[in-house]
Amino acid sequence: MQLSNSRRALIPLVLLAALLALGGSALGAGGKKSKAPAKAKITIKGGPSFKVNGFIKDSVHFGTAMVPVSSGATVTLTNVSADEHTLSIVKQSQVPHSLAQIENCSVCGEIAKSHGVNPEGPPHSGPPPIPLVNVGAAGFDTPGDSIVIGPKGHGSQVTFKVTAAPGTTLFFICAIHPWMQGRFLVK
Repeated sequence: MQLSNSRRALIPLVLLAALLALGGSALGAGGKKSKAPAKAKITIKGGPSFKVNGFIKDSVHFGTAMVPVSSGATVTLTNVSADEHTLSIVKQSQVPHSLAQIENCSVCGEIAKSHGVNPEGPPHSGPPPIPLVNVGAAGFDTPGDSIVIGPKGHGSQVTFKVTAAPGTTLFFICAIHPWMQGRFLVK
């Protein structure tokens, strides 16, 4: 049996419609939504450098800035830098976007106080009196939740759970180095 040109042109469209009706599984989509991981790792990297009579630069940063996780996921935060840091949940409006906002980070002072450190007082040495601040339900789910991580070799790995509801985006910064920023995408 011979097909006319117009019928031959319909065959690819019919095949495509059949594949889509099957949920795209033959195309590799599997017809399922991608699952967010139950575990995530974030590494703090970088450090300061300078050139005499030239510049000073601090490249310390969260190695992963966009972290997809499932609700209830365990996050392991590892610090390979020489400085102490925080991973602090903040409102999107509190995330600094300019050098002036970084230099005058009002939420950073609030976070320091919540960890028991007076930002207006004498310089603080050693770990803060309160290493974990949890203002919401157990786990990281609310702006104000914050954890301190020590420098490389001194309490340089911590774990915590992200317990925010699926569909939530949690913005985080380091209150000590507020250019360090990221997001948890809770699925």
